[in-house]
Amino acid sequence: MATLTESVLVEASLAEVWDHYFDPRGWPAWVDGFRSVESSEGYPEEGGTLIWRSSPAGRGTVRERVLEHQLRRRHEIEYSDPESAGKLLTRFAIEGQATRVALALDYRLAGSGPLAWVVERLFVRGRVRGSLQRSLARFKHEAEEVATLGDPNRPAV
Repeated sequence: MATLTESVLVEASLAEVWDHYFDPRGWPAWVDGFRSVESSEGYPEEGGTLIWRSSPAGRGTVRERVLEHQLRRRHEIEYSDPESAGKLLTRFAIEGQATRVALALDYRLAGSGPLAWVVERLFVRGRVRGSLQRSLARFKHEAEEVATLGDPNRPAV
């Protein structure tokens, strides 16, 4: 199993960052390869499930189950898609006026065999790391924009 970690500092409050992270209306803008939610039951609470589809060039159908959900601190899921399975731990921490979002991804490829380790190291790991980095960079941009300008999806009062 491979482990990758990435983090980003978002110039927004913990409450704003947390709320944006779990708002499915924003996922297409920042989750790398995300297309649409197929079903959601009890998500993001512990034991909840989420099934989503990626863009045509993406991961296909992704199934998630929430293992842990600590309000404004941690969210851990296990996931599977046609090519891989694993766990993703997301941690949230206040740093001054900003919020650190840290991802720890443990994954394994669906295929096995004598070359699986080499393929993962040489070809897959960089693509997976790039996907995490793109998602976090987009999340930072989107969350900071919502924190500064307000949520365009919420009706004005």
